[in-house]
Parts: sequence; structure tokens; C-alpha cells
Amino acid sequence: MRFVSALSLAFACYAHIESAHADFLRCGAALIEPGDSAAYTLEKCGEPTSTTINEPVWARDVNGRVYPSVNARSDVWRYNFGPGKFPAMLRIIDGIVESITFEKNRE
Repeated sequence: MRFVSALSLAFACYAHIESAHADFLRCGAALIEPGDSAAYTLEKCGEPTSTTINEPVWARDVNGRVYPSVNARSDVWRYNFGPGKFPAMLRIIDGIVESITFEKNRE
């Protein structure tokens, strides 16, 4: 009985997650992983909806104060593989896949 309760709690917690990090994205027979090139990703997964964002890079001075030092350019690519599949968000920095996240479907 204790196992069933723990399992129910785990599923309840999982249902409230808005996004989940992943180790890889499957595009046909290919697996895309962090560290792969953006060119390889385009070749295997096709064109995404691409959004460019500029984010501050935070630095700390000798007194311990934190401040934005420069803006870093990164791309967020979104792949939607159709109904019943989680949309994937890939963060691309300097032409390399930095992270893969799956969005929770809201449909």
C-alpha cells in the first residue's frame, strides 16, 4: 500500500511540471543531444520556429556586487511535432545545442 501511495504522489507531482529537461530529442532515427551542432540539428530535424534573445551575462565585482556585464546572444528553437507530442525547445549558443526542454501540452 505504501508503494501505491508513493507512486500516486510521484505522478501527481509530475502532472504539475510545466517543462522538463531532456537528455536528447529524437528526430526520425537521429538523436539530438546537448553538444551537437546547430547544423546537424537542422539537417536531422528540419527548420524550427526560431527566436533570438539577448540575455545579460552576470559578473561579480571585487566587493561582491553582481551586475550585468555584457549581453550574450542565444537562440531558442521550438519544434512542434504534432498532436499528442510534447513541443521541444532547444537553446542554441554559438552554434551548439546547449539544452533541450519539453513543454507541457496545453491542448
